[in-house]
Amino acid sequence: MPRIAEPRRGRPIGTGVVWPSAKTVYALRACAALAHAYPTRRLKTSEISRVSGAPVRFLSKILAQLRDAELVVGKRGYYGGYILARPPDDIRVTELMLAVGAPELLVPLPPQLEHPRSAFVDDLRRRLTAVADDAFGSATVAQLATGYRFGDLDGADTTA
Repeated sequence: MPRIAEPRRGRPIGTGVVWPSAKTVYALRACAALAHAYPTRRLKTSEISRVSGAPVRFLSKILAQLRDAELVVGKRGYYGGYILARPPDDIRVTELMLAVGAPELLVPLPPQLEHPRSAFVDDLRRRLTAVADDAFGSATVAQLATGYRFGDLDGADTTA
């Protein structure tokens, strides 16, 4: 009988679909906040952090990756901040995931659970991946923003 690996961050390795990562969730939340503010205002990293729950330093790295992928535009200075590079309806959730390095929705099975292989499990994983790829490939940032409440941003000054 294969031995299950010790828990890592509260979850045993290979015990199910481990998605999304914290980084992916923060990127999705950040872009939802930016979609909410689009196109009238830029958001500072601290504002995005407050509404997304992402630590500022971690969020800064995520925003840099999104900027490198040309999904957000950053501007320094008093009137600076981040804004989506394109309308929220034109940005697919899959683009965000790829920008922050999350190409796989299903984590690979650990080596001790890969053998013996099961054709049923392999087929099921392929089908689940296809469904997830289709769902995230057709979802937009605008749709993502619909489900969030941004009370902190609604009352903010829209002149900057």
